Parts: sequence; C-alpha cells; structure tokens
Amino acid sequence: MNETETVLAFVEAINNHDVDRIVSLCTEDHRFIDAHGGSVHAGNLASAWRGYFHFMPHYGIEVETVLRERNVVAVFGSAWGSMNALNPDDRSWGRPCAWQAHVHDNRIRRWQVYVDTKPVFDLL
Repeated sequence: MNETETVLAFVEAINNHDVDRIVSLCTEDHRFIDAHGGSVHAGNLASAWRGYFHFMPHYGIEVETVLRERNVVAVFGSAWGSMNALNPDDRSWGRPCAWQAHVHDNRIRRWQVYVDTKPVFDLL
C-alpha cells in the first residue's frame, strides 16, 4: 500500500465509523489535530473517535482531490454530518474541508483537519 492508498483506507474507516480500523492505521505516536489546533494522541485516539461518532452519529468525508509529495498527502473535499441518529440520510451540515496526513510505514503519523467550523457550531 502506498501513502495515498493508506490515507484513502483511513478515510474509508472514518466513513464506516470503524474505530478499530482507524486506530490500526495509525502509528503509535499518532497525533490528530483538529480545526482549532487541539490535538489527540494515539493513547486517546479510540475513545476520542468513539465519542465523536456518538456525538455525530452520521459523519462522512467525500474526497475530491488527493495530492501526494513523498510521505505527505493532502486531501481536499468535504465533510458532512448530522446529529439525527434516527435518520441516516440526514445531512444537516456540509463543509468544504482539507486534511493533511503524514504517513510513515503505511500508517498515519499525523492527521490534521482544516475547516471553518463556525457554521456547524451555529447549527448546534
């Protein structure tokens, strides 16, 4: 698997809300950086993703463009979601997003999200 395939497998795991697969695709020194600069390290990764999927039961990433330079992969597309657990087709919000991944030995060392979250928080 090359770096791009690793990142696309990671996105697929996120879209499937497969926390075990998400964690398995991350390095032991993984760092997740959210849009506000907050971060989650590998030891807290599983509980952080479970908590997010509980809070946002319908969340997904749509990939439009992927660029790779050596071990850095940039993903451009959109994220969408809904807190409506009863309607899996509800996409209450959608935002253009970008993600930057640093890949090491076919695993994600760093995953950083770039998005304007204000419109989503305004919905809450």
